[in-house]
Amino acid sequence: MRLKLLLALCLVYASVQAQDESCRSADQDPYLLFGTKTAYTFANRGIPVSRAHDVPGCQPIAIWMLNRHGSHNPEADEFADLQKLVIFKNNVVINYRNGNFRNTNLRMCSSDVNLLERWEWNPRLNISFAGDLTSDGYMSTQQLAQAWKQRFPGLLTDNVHDYLFKYVNDQRSSTTFKAFTEGLFRAQADNIDISKETDEKLLRPYKYCPSWNANVEENADTLSQQHTFESSQEYKDMLNNISRRLGFNYDIERDVLHNMYQMCRYNKAWQVAQISPWCAVFTKDDLKRLEYLEDLQTYYKYGYGSPKNQEIGCTGIKDMMTFFNTHVDNEKPQQPRAIVHFTEAPMLLLTLQALGARRD
Repeated sequence: MRLKLLLALCLVYASVQAQDESCRSADQDPYLLFGTKTAYTFANRGIPVSRAHDVPGCQPIAIWMLNRHGSHNPEADEFADLQKLVIFKNNVVINYRNGNFRNTNLRMCSSDVNLLERWEWNPRLNISFAGDLTSDGYMSTQQLAQAWKQRFPGLLTDNVHDYLFKYVNDQRSSTTFKAFTEGLFRAQADNIDISKETDEKLLRPYKYCPSWNANVEENADTLSQQHTFESSQEYKDMLNNISRRLGFNYDIERDVLHNMYQMCRYNKAWQVAQISPWCAVFTKDDLKRLEYLEDLQTYYKYGYGSPKNQEIGCTGIKDMMTFFNTHVDNEKPQQPRAIVHFTEAPMLLLTLQALGARRD
């Protein structure tokens, strides 16, 4: 009788422990929306790209495109903090080995801990490659070009004279341009003369506007809502739960939380088919809160939260309308038929804001 009772208690304990230790790395439906660092593969789910986009009774004559660069390495000012995660990871592993938990309901499963323990900073990733496109970012840009060509075969042709490319003057955008043209022209891309130019004031107008810098970039009110959320009980509870989940009996620094989230996002953008050990640190609700935290910054810095943003976004709209009017006002076909821009996330957001897109 005692043996049966002991066996029953062991089974109950094992069952409870299994329920407490959820393996987030094995989640078949993980949360994959990471703001501006969301991989295009995940952002474009549900959007048909394998067939031409036809509008009955309409013959397209021109296309104007505003693209962001592909996924990239961390910026130079991020390297030192992200590399410190190696030491932080070791402390987490020690916590698990020593059983430093006051609340076992929050602990990670052994598979997630082992995955985190095996994580190391890539020694080939040094500061000389800061901000550069990753191999996945290069490949996804090629695929994006091919997808656009499938959607608009009458506009994105093999005729190089149909195109004008514009990009900002940095390595990341010029590499994105190279990858995109390889996607369009395949093996011919290196052997043809492609019309291209840099246009900083068109593609990064906010860098040349003192008024925007004073009223938005340097204005403390721009981040006030973000700071308010960071001071909320909901955010504090999240920080506390994550700290306990990692085996600490105190709240970790918010900068450490931010760095873990950044590493989670970078890892998933670089290797879309693999599991990021740092993403397993967070629950789905954690990731949604962290995404919302960044959204609060984006909304006021590049969106509808600041009236000045519409003026900045209008530079792209003016360029688009001038281009389209050139084609509409002339009976004869004009070249180029496609203007393709490569810029940064802020310019895309400012342009969408000027168009009134997604306003709620």
